[in-house]
Amino acid sequence: MQVPALFRTTAIGMLLLACAAGAEAPDEGPAAAVRVVADDGAWGYAGPHAVAGNGMLFLSYLDQAGTTWVAAIDAENGGITRTKVWEGDADLHSANPVCVRPDGRIQVFVDPGSYVDNLMHWRTSETPWDISAFGPAQQTEFEADIIQGRQFYPMVARPSGNIYVIINALRDDAVRETVMWWSRDGGDTFADYARLWSLAEDLRGNRSYTRAYVEGSDIHIVAVRVGWTEQLDGHSIGRSEGVYYIRFDTTDEAFYRADGTRAFSLEEAPVYGPDHFDEVWHWERHGNSRHRGLWADVVAKDGRPYVAFAVQEAVPEGESALHDGYWAAPDDNGQWRHHKVATLARGWDNRPERKNYAIAIDPDAPHTVFVAKSTDADADLSQVQRMTTTDNGETWETLEILSGKGRITTVVVPRRADATPRPLDVLWLDGPIEGWRHYHTRIM
Repeated sequence: MQVPALFRTTAIGMLLLACAAGAEAPDEGPAAAVRVVADDGAWGYAGPHAVAGNGMLFLSYLDQAGTTWVAAIDAENGGITRTKVWEGDADLHSANPVCVRPDGRIQVFVDPGSYVDNLMHWRTSETPWDISAFGPAQQTEFEADIIQGRQFYPMVARPSGNIYVIINALRDDAVRETVMWWSRDGGDTFADYARLWSLAEDLRGNRSYTRAYVEGSDIHIVAVRVGWTEQLDGHSIGRSEGVYYIRFDTTDEAFYRADGTRAFSLEEAPVYGPDHFDEVWHWERHGNSRHRGLWADVVAKDGRPYVAFAVQEAVPEGESALHDGYWAAPDDNGQWRHHKVATLARGWDNRPERKNYAIAIDPDAPHTVFVAKSTDADADLSQVQRMTTTDNGETWETLEILSGKGRITTVVVPRRADATPRPLDVLWLDGPIEGWRHYHTRIM
């Protein structure tokens, strides 16, 4: 039996399950074998949800009751263990991301969802590379004029051992700001805090949804300038104006554009508006004021950043539409070029924050992406595929079909905590998401 690239070891390959019951076979090519990781599992805003290291894969997720779990997959025998780490009033607003600390212990950040208070909660495994037991819940209270919530994004800068956590927070009950806390003791305390930016301060319902990727001492950041609603053709639409990139150098604590020019220092933050950032995509210049740039992904390899994002034509509020996945990278002069990859799976509706992450970049091979590709718009079916480009995004071809057709949403490519290969390449959600507290998905 030839084990598909989805799983890296023969031991795991021997344990693969058939494609999900009732899933339709693909139209072309053999579908890669699919395994159910969690029968009841979903992801919300945050990331990374999955981190590989020491021959293991660690992932966090919510079940339908809002309970936070951490699971581990062993690369040698394919076994899955899981531990309950949080019970609360959590929903898909919640973050609950996982990271591998410099000492090898697993740290998961937990919260009850929405915007709550100025406390950050987490739990840490008692033993490196082992989730069988977690220590008691820890918390840090931030002395800042914000309340935190949603979209924790932890990154471990391994040269220094610092852990940086980027959070989408709320200030003065009106302005959403991207803020950052960091730990200089490997995750035991988070004493340093900085306000970073609010790219959409002038928009109603302003948001600066942010994702990040750490490589060495650099944190590569992509942010989406998001408003709430506006009128177009007599109906309300969700508004997402642009996709922007910046790099944070943790050694000199300054931000840089892709061409290497200095944008601003940490001391000069917060900044307002996107003028200091690289513009990857803009709704007027690239979307004729009728399209919206949505959720984005970012990785970096050998210092060069790569960004993926979704674009959707505006539709009336409450309606749902397909959106197109784009891949972007800077040229040798630091100028960003973007190209369409494929039409993606349908989101929940047209509200900007309710789009699924249906495209993700492979950090080990950034010219390769994993997508939930739309296969039947009327039946609302999509299929996970691995796609690649050999001409810097001009054209894309399917390398591998990884699933049958179904109601597929968020696609997640595990990050790596060390140099060992990822035990598996990609995970995704299979099943319907009807609302923040109503989701019937499993992790595949």
